[in-house]
Amino acid sequence: MFADPFEPFHEIVAEAKEEREQLDRLLTVTTPRERLLVAACGLTLLALAGWLFLGSVTRSVALDGVLVAAAGDPAATGRTVQSMIWLERDIAQMLEPGMTTALELSGVNGEGLRVVGEIASIAAVTDSGGMQWQTAAAPAAMHRLGISLGEDISESAVDGSECRIVVTLGEYSPVSLLGPGRT
Repeated sequence: MFADPFEPFHEIVAEAKEEREQLDRLLTVTTPRERLLVAACGLTLLALAGWLFLGSVTRSVALDGVLVAAAGDPAATGRTVQSMIWLERDIAQMLEPGMTTALELSGVNGEGLRVVGEIASIAAVTDSGGMQWQTAAAPAAMHRLGISLGEDISESAVDGSECRIVVTLGEYSPVSLLGPGRT
């Protein structure tokens, strides 16, 4: 703005006024279509902000496991299955009995079976000496996950079958998932 110190002051002021007027012309929204576009952008941002604070998102985690027979458990019926899964420490802390699960089994001919239930029990697997397989430095450990199903499942589909277990962790507001300390 003040590039030449020997330029007369009234010329400097005239140039500055001309630049401000040009900027005013660039920022003026004059046509109805432009006003409609600005209003639509404002409403979209307002709706997004409302959803971030008032909306909800269902969080779930998918785990790969192997179904095993409930050896020595007389209470185990066709409605209860046991699964061996590898769990990272932070995910294992989030799982609790009573959480809703969906057990997905793949069939022989590619057809899948999906059974809904809930977590009945969760326990870290120990070796024969009674020590847990999980060490302090290990990022994951083997766990036995007991699942109570809403319907019977055949005994032949259980033993040794690979499965995917989808556990619903709960509903959260979207803004809580963006903040620090999220898992």
